[in-house]
Amino acid sequence: MSSKFLAIIPMVVLFFSCSSNNKTILIANAKVDCTDVATQKCLQIKEVGESDWTYFYSDIEGFDYIEGFYYKIKVAVTEVENPPADGSSLKYKLIEVLEKSKAPLNLDQGSWLVTRVKDRDSFGRNPFIKIDLSQNEINGNTSCNRFSAKIIVTDNKVDISELSSTEMMCRDIKVETAFLDALASIRSYTLKDDKLQLLDENKELLIECNYLKSE
Repeated sequence: MSSKFLAIIPMVVLFFSCSSNNKTILIANAKVDCTDVATQKCLQIKEVGESDWTYFYSDIEGFDYIEGFYYKIKVAVTEVENPPADGSSLKYKLIEVLEKSKAPLNLDQGSWLVTRVKDRDSFGRNPFIKIDLSQNEINGNTSCNRFSAKIIVTDNKVDISELSSTEMMCRDIKVETAFLDALASIRSYTLKDDKLQLLDENKELLIECNYLKSE
């Protein structure tokens, strides 16, 4: 075997050991708490055809993630030579964003800024609402006082009960009164894009809200 051929072999081995493997992965619409060396927020990913999401502790070079969107992306995966003890042995680099779609909002996802109460759409301080369907609770601020109540949602039907609020003196008591009266009369809701509408028994608009980014 010639010495020239022997010299080529290490170069071929090096080429294949450093070559990348292209993959298509799916990315969920929200980061979640995860623990590696320390507690952090991780992407949730899976390969096409897999059913379960897994935590992704690394970064994807060139990929700008925006929460609230699902992604399907193509990445180049390369082995890292001598990775640090607390680092990944693989490097991910974005090749192409194949799909990007906005995730539909849920009623109890994040908070809602009230932009209209019946005919009123101007406030010194806007009320806001937060809903936790796992606990059947709705709470927030009337624009002055804190409020809380029980809420039961079946399909798009709403039942609110046990409504109460704190009793601080309010500069504009009319806003608070109108808001609490409207809240007690809610019977259904519609949710489209980033807008929530709370309706009375005749499907008339009582309260309209814009979505606030979840914490």
